[in-house]
Amino acid sequence: MIEVPIRVKTENSRKLFEEARKYAPNGVQGSGRWYPPFPLYFKKSKGARIWDVDDNEYIDYHASFGPAVLGYNDDRIKDVINRTLDEEGVLFAGPHPKEVELTKQFAELIPCGEKTVICGGGGSDPLYHSLRVARAYTGRTKLLKFEGGYHGWHDYFTASVRPDPAYVGSADAPNTVPESAGSLKETMDQIVVAPFNDQAATEAIIEREKDNLAAVVIEPVSHSAGCLIVQESFLRFLREICDRYGIVLIFDEIITGFRHHIGGVQAMYGITPDLGAFGKAMANGYAISALTGKNEIMSRFSPEGDVFMSGTFMGHLHGVTAALETIDILRDGKVHKELWRKGNRMAEEINKTIDSLELNARCNSFGSIWNLYFTREVNNFRDIIHMTKEGKGYPADMAFRHALLNAGIFVQPNYTNRAFISAAHSDEDIDRTIDVTQEFLKEHQEDLR
Repeated sequence: MIEVPIRVKTENSRKLFEEARKYAPNGVQGSGRWYPPFPLYFKKSKGARIWDVDDNEYIDYHASFGPAVLGYNDDRIKDVINRTLDEEGVLFAGPHPKEVELTKQFAELIPCGEKTVICGGGGSDPLYHSLRVARAYTGRTKLLKFEGGYHGWHDYFTASVRPDPAYVGSADAPNTVPESAGSLKETMDQIVVAPFNDQAATEAIIEREKDNLAAVVIEPVSHSAGCLIVQESFLRFLREICDRYGIVLIFDEIITGFRHHIGGVQAMYGITPDLGAFGKAMANGYAISALTGKNEIMSRFSPEGDVFMSGTFMGHLHGVTAALETIDILRDGKVHKELWRKGNRMAEEINKTIDSLELNARCNSFGSIWNLYFTREVNNFRDIIHMTKEGKGYPADMAFRHALLNAGIFVQPNYTNRAFISAAHSDEDIDRTIDVTQEFLKEHQEDLR
């Protein structure tokens, strides 16, 4: 078994963790922030760097779970927010001109974006509303999701995200496995799970459930499982079969949207869903998310239609302001071109070493997101399901992250080592990361074959 001890100073993080766990569940605000033996606590971020409470400085590939596409605390975004504070305020909780401009830009940039609602929080909000409106629109109740896909915290979606291999059932007909205690069986009964990238199996499941399915939801790249690439032909198949049976097709572009392309993956592939959920990179770290889609569905939302939607922080001035500035910076495509170049180079150089050493590993990348998997074939969730049992303690992943940490590079621990490149990363940062990764692979090659 590969083991790499942490050598950087972590005493202040350890002390803060011991204090914090008295007042918050295991000392953090949400399960994504905890990892063994205890999480690092951070005090500052800027550009492609982050600093912890022990004054360690790291090249950062966490990007706050993805929002920091331009880099942390980008000066252009900071300046426009400061002007907004001085000239406009913080919150209206009423209509304002900037929200009109943002919805107009969605209609211009996002293929499915005929009408848009701007939510006030994370990606779970628009995804919840997407299913509610799909049920109203179709008069059906069930949702089909794909094994390994995460679509937010709500019970309507929270099944078979990182299921225990003992309970998943067959690969071509997965069981619906609840992710949380307290989930109602009758809610789980409304979730149908299909295998990722398997057209024949998915078609059989949809044919069986077609009269009950309100919606099919998918990440057009499965970044909740690191970097699993969805076959373009599979997305086209989903569009065709949803059209055939009147099922609402939802693209979860919370991570992919604005990070890989100004119009999302749907614009890259020319495959238009009925609804699209966006967040994270659209405002470079400010709290905002959005649901956009075809007029005939989106018009069902109140106050125009009969599907209730409301919230104090919807259309929040600062999130909208940051989104408008971020979109303006991304609009000409130059940032995306550089992000793709750096992401491709990261994967290509790491895979050269993997191939030369004949290791049981593979680095996947899509745009600015890359993931080093410690298994050779990575086509669907079942290829990495063995990692979910041990989660953030999976030995090879943990050893790799510790090696990076010791070299001054931070990747947020997950059950995969998904990493985000930002526009603030220099070529020297990429070179350094490639070098450290290659050194790790060479040092532990006997254990990785």
